Amino acid sequence: MFRRNNVTARIFERQIRTPAPGTSIHCARRFYENLVPSCTIYDVECPDHSFRKFTDDGQYLISFSRNHQDLIVYRPTWLTFSCKDEDCDTHDLPLKSKRFESFFTQLYCVPLASSSEFICKDFFLYIESNQFGLFATSTTQSHDAPAAGGAIPGIPCIEKITFHLLRLEDGVILDERVFRNDYVNVAHSMGVFLYDDLLAIVSLRYQTIHILQIRDSGNLVDVRAIGEFCREDDELFLNSNPLASIIVAVNHVGNGLHHNQSILESSFLSGIKQRLLSFIFSGIWTEETDQTLV
Repeated sequence: MFRRNNVTARIFERQIRTPAPGTSIHCARRFYENLVPSCTIYDVECPDHSFRKFTDDGQYLISFSRNHQDLIVYRPTWLTFSCKDEDCDTHDLPLKSKRFESFFTQLYCVPLASSSEFICKDFFLYIESNQFGLFATSTTQSHDAPAAGGAIPGIPCIEKITFHLLRLEDGVILDERVFRNDYVNVAHSMGVFLYDDLLAIVSLRYQTIHILQIRDSGNLVDVRAIGEFCREDDELFLNSNPLASIIVAVNHVGNGLHHNQSILESSFLSGIKQRLLSFIFSGIWTEETDQTLV
């Protein structure tokens, strides 16, 4: 049946028709299509916060304090002012319409960052199924940190990066995950990806992808890390490699532990690097083979 968008026709259909079982709420929600904003209010007195964004379902407004230490969450109050007359343009809105509190209600203010950390204002991920919010705090980055422990030279270093999983309903911090002396590009979620309940965090400094699962209970559970080893048996394969046995034998003669570690680091590429190089080599090899056939 053809459905009309006119509000009068919809009211008439609601009186003469009975919706199918379980669909009455959907029929009622269609009336919201006829309620549209008709007025823009300027120079509203807003609190001195850094407003980030609305959640995808429009239930919460995310904002941060100016010192980037606290998280402030608001809930919209939705329809606030209306006019019953035909000519509403001639009516002035009440004075309270100039206040931010007339449209939003503050739910809570939660301190996320410590004295040496700051909230990453350009990062926020929303898990709509559980109404969880993922936020990040970090210390200032350093460009002069030495590349040690398998780190890549030339990549900045951040002493501490913390991801906070928070329940937006009441502001309770459910879990945290800390990365130390690492670098994750959290600006606009470039280095953090969310798919369903799986969270992927890319460590640029150590060339590792950390995959975590967000449980319904609010826990962050490690699933696996793709970087030095890609598959579960990669470490076993490398340890059983003949070259690794030779290195162990050389170390046994007496060259020293530090020399052994330097040989290991220069002899093997990390798993993710090896697979990327293999992919590039395979593509070049295929192109050269196709040209020889022409």
